[in-house]
Amino acid sequence: MRNLFLVVGAAQPSPRWREAFPDAQSLTQDVAVTARAQADIVWLGTAAPGWDGLLAAIPGLFGAAAAVVVSNIPNEREAMLALKSGAHGYCNGWASPRQFQTVAQVVNRGGYWIGSELMNYLIKTANKKLPALGELPKELSEREAEVAREVATGRSNKEIAASLGITERTVKAHMGAIFTKLGVRDRLQLVLRLRGGRAGEA
Repeated sequence: MRNLFLVVGAAQPSPRWREAFPDAQSLTQDVAVTARAQADIVWLGTAAPGWDGLLAAIPGLFGAAAAVVVSNIPNEREAMLALKSGAHGYCNGWASPRQFQTVAQVVNRGGYWIGSELMNYLIKTANKKLPALGELPKELSEREAEVAREVATGRSNKEIAASLGITERTVKAHMGAIFTKLGVRDRLQLVLRLRGGRAGEA
C-alpha cells in the first residue's frame, strides 16, 4: 500500500504518522505532480490553506488514489466538509501509529473511516431521512439481527454491549459477521442497507 502525505504550508505529517508508514513519501504538491508520484492513499492536513479545494483536486492529480484528511482538532463541521469534498477518511492527526494503519487498511479496502463518534452522528442524521427499519435480512442469526437493530439506532459498541448484556468484543465479532453476510464495509453502509437507502441519500 503506497501512502503519500501532501505537505502544504503548516500541514505536515506527525511523527506518529511517519512511524505508522516508514516507507511513505511526504512531498509538496508541485514535487508530487512533477515526479508523477504514485499513491494508493493521499493524506492531507486541514492546516493546509484551502485544503478542501485541494482535496477535491486529488482525483485529477493522483487518479484512483483515495484521500484521507487529518486534523489536529477534529470536529463534525470539518469532517462533513471533508466527506463532501471527496475524502474517504477523516481522523486525528495525532492518532497512534496503529490507528493510522487501521485507517489506511479500511480505506484501501474501499471503506470509509471517520471515527466511531462521528459515525454514530451520521447514522442518527441518516435515520431522520430514511425509511423506518423493516424486516431484517434472513441471512442474519437472531443475535446478529439484535446487534444490527442496535447499530441502526446509532448506538456505539459499548452501548450495544450494555443493552444486550454481552461484551464489546462479542459485539465486534457479530459486526464482522454482519458485514460479511450483507456485503457492507462499515456501520453507515449497514444502516443504509437496513433502511433501504442509498449512499447519496444520507
